[in-house]
Amino acid sequence: AGAWTLPRAKTPRLAPGPKNRAAMSGGHLSKDFFELIKSIGECKSKQEEDKILAAEVATLRQRFTEQLSPKKMKEAVVRMMYAEMLGHNADFGHIHAVNMSQQTNLIAKRVGYLASTVCLHSGHELTTLLVNTMRRDLKSTNHVEVCATLVAIPKLVNLETLPALMDPVCALLDHPSEVVRKKAVMALHRFCQLQPSSAADLSEKLRRVLCDKDPAVMGASLYILHEGAEADPKAHKDLVPSYVSILKQVTEHRLPSSFDYHRMPAPWIQIKLLKLMATLGTADQRASEGMYEVLLDVLRRADTGINIGYAIIYEAVRTITAIFPNIQLLETAASHISRFVSSDNHNLKYLGIKALAGIVQVNQKYALEHQLVVVDCLEDPDETLKRKTLDLLYRMTNAGNVVFVVDKLISHLRETSDDAFRASLTERITQLAERYAPDNSWFIRTMNGVFELGGELVRPDVAHNLMRLIAEGSGEDDEADMALRRFAAATYYSMLDRPILPDILVCVICWVLGEYGYLIGGGVALEDVVDKLVDAVERQFDAPSTRCWVVVAITKLVAQLGAMPAQVAEVCGKYKQSSQVLLSKYCSELEGLAAEVGTMHAALPTDASCEDLEVDPALGFLDAYVAEALSRGAQPYLAPGERPDELDVGGSSSAAGGAHGGGGGGGGHGLRFDEYEKQQAPSQILAPPPAAAPTNGAPAAAPLGSGLNVSGVRSVWGAEGFKAAEPAAPPPPPQPGYGGGGYAYGGGGGGG
Repeated sequence: AGAWTLPRAKTPRLAPGPKNRAAMSGGHLSKDFFELIKSIGECKSKQEEDKILAAEVATLRQRFTEQLSPKKMKEAVVRMMYAEMLGHNADFGHIHAVNMSQQTNLIAKRVGYLASTVCLHSGHELTTLLVNTMRRDLKSTNHVEVCATLVAIPKLVNLETLPALMDPVCALLDHPSEVVRKKAVMALHRFCQLQPSSAADLSEKLRRVLCDKDPAVMGASLYILHEGAEADPKAHKDLVPSYVSILKQVTEHRLPSSFDYHRMPAPWIQIKLLKLMATLGTADQRASEGMYEVLLDVLRRADTGINIGYAIIYEAVRTITAIFPNIQLLETAASHISRFVSSDNHNLKYLGIKALAGIVQVNQKYALEHQLVVVDCLEDPDETLKRKTLDLLYRMTNAGNVVFVVDKLISHLRETSDDAFRASLTERITQLAERYAPDNSWFIRTMNGVFELGGELVRPDVAHNLMRLIAEGSGEDDEADMALRRFAAATYYSMLDRPILPDILVCVICWVLGEYGYLIGGGVALEDVVDKLVDAVERQFDAPSTRCWVVVAITKLVAQLGAMPAQVAEVCGKYKQSSQVLLSKYCSELEGLAAEVGTMHAALPTDASCEDLEVDPALGFLDAYVAEALSRGAQPYLAPGERPDELDVGGSSSAAGGAHGGGGGGGGHGLRFDEYEKQQAPSQILAPPPAAAPTNGAPAAAPLGSGLNVSGVRSVWGAEGFKAAEPAAPPPPPQPGYGGGGYAYGGGGGGG
């Protein structure tokens, strides 16, 4: 494959005859149809278009019920196709499109396949009717019929019909017409997407197609080979020399001029070959070394100053950043990127930003020289460009430029009003500050700015990480850690004077002042801190739990003061009756702890946020309390199984008692928790009365077919006169039911 060369000759094209020219120009369609298309095109609104099409669909529904000539049927199917494309349901005509695809007339068959492709989908029930027609048409000697079938197959094939079409389509890879071979490759591409396991069986055939004498067939095979390379790169490594050879021949204008676009030879084939190289050259030095020369040639030849050339350069840069790195290639790519980034064209600037994001992953030095230009892109009105620039800045940031980049990002966070962009900025600033913070003080100042500007956009775990940093410090220098806490306490004390503070920042302020308010210094006493927090309680908060943080901070400071100030008692009295259970709980705890100062000091020691809590699972500290209670006559604690008057809610006696009676009450049965059995409707078992001795006057069932129902009526008159009543039979035993002491709901089992 590496020695394969592309033909120079242009593929001959046959000029259409008069009949075919008329068919292609629409001369076989009526004037009424062209008036319909014209009226649709002149519509001023969607409502006007829907009105025209609704009337057309109604007309088509009526027309399909009539006997139409082949010409009128063809036009009706085309009209139905237009209605479907414009969003109107015309499923009543789908079967006519399927029938038309089975006709022998070439134009009718093509219209039928086209309408079936537009109106049906792969799971439609009518696609099954097309399978045999497709198999027959794929074997046709007319390549136009074969092409019409191959165009419809990718849209209509599914997993059930794929086996029936696989072999006929594969056979067309050797068809003498290059158009048929190209469309067969496209159909096989769809087969591999539906059933990836079939790609392995087609591997050898596709490798032969890569060497096809027609460039269009070869170009079509690149797409299916690219997907195979992404799924299994190792199996396609041996094709790298072939791809390099093909790309070299393409760049040297070895293809027919019909493949040129703005004097650029086969640009889409070049782009697909570059993507294949990027896939196969990733982390493979041997495969990448064979690509270096042709990539330099592609960059040189594509630099023509037109858009399609820029597209090839961009794809070449992406390939260079994906394969094993080469210094010369990276420098050449960086020079092209700098032209993109500095361009006034938004599209080129966008390409430059994306290309820089790729080259930064290889080496940041190629992007740092464009740092100021990239930052300026954040002020561009194009939202897409701003988002790509933000991603690039995030990747360009390191410990040396984090202060500059974060300051720029915070200034943009302060100015922008787009919620989505603000959320992205907040997330990026937080991640950069946590990763590259030069010192803890800078980190606290930065996060305060993020909290103040981002507010509800900041994740709660970010605030917890900040509080943990202040509490634990670096762990290496105790004096530096204490200085950090003093700085944080003084900073947050001054921030309480601001009229508007986000809830998440209020939570951080309250925690820091509650733990380290005594470190503020500068003549600020704990009473001053308490006064500010008491004022902060009355603020309006978005979350009800935020006020709880303020009360908890006041509680910690009261423990350090040793007494509860009057304004704190007023706050407790006000919010102890709050409908918010948690807030009421904290106020009640504050009042209770303030009454026991010693207990309050023990429960809330100063600067003990990092100390481990010792838990006594046996609750030994309650032994003295229990002994005192027992001495006063209290009952000793009994385990659940030792309590004599406890209801047995899970024992067998409960189940047994519940099955036979109402449960509960006397008799020692517990509560019943299993469902009762479904009750059967009460039924009477009537014994048939003797023929000579009828029973008492209860009615009996009448035999079928009699006019008067006298069954069960005791006969008291006979030939001898009046007959005396016989003794009544004993009543049958009671059946389980809803009344009369039945088993399920009656009085069994003691007092129900």
